[in-house]
Amino acid sequence: MGQQGQALVPALDAGLVALVFRAGPLFCAISLDEVVETMRPLPTRPLAGTPPYVAGLTILRGEPSPVIDVARLLTGTTSDIDRYVAVRGGPGPVACATGPVLGVRTVHATAPDGPSTLFTGASRALVAAVGTVGTEPLLVLRSIRSVPDEVWEAAALEAGAGAPT
Repeated sequence: MGQQGQALVPALDAGLVALVFRAGPLFCAISLDEVVETMRPLPTRPLAGTPPYVAGLTILRGEPSPVIDVARLLTGTTSDIDRYVAVRGGPGPVACATGPVLGVRTVHATAPDGPSTLFTGASRALVAAVGTVGTEPLLVLRSIRSVPDEVWEAAALEAGAGAPT
């Protein structure tokens, strides 16, 4: 299907098989190689000491997993959450809180070559390419593996505190 995690831009020239979803006002896509599953939102507990885009902690298939609000991460604002998209994310799975999932599509996009001020901070690290869905822009996201270590540490502490004794 692809070159798992290798040079993303050449794969985009031929089209990237990706899961497409809304994140607030944005259309986003994540390579299907990174997606574990999609689901309705699960119970999520707040997680102190984490960045504002971390909605909290949930349990995915028995593992404590941080929940990343993708709209808040990319736009700084919250939006309605319709789905969780579980992705591979370092020490464990990460639940990406998203709007509606539009399905699996082959997307064509190019690396963002615009002004360097177009993407800053987390957005610059996350946006691999830009394409379109109809007449709307589409952001192809890099792996969500860049969850800060302190989030994983807080998740482990919270999971340990909630464990039965």
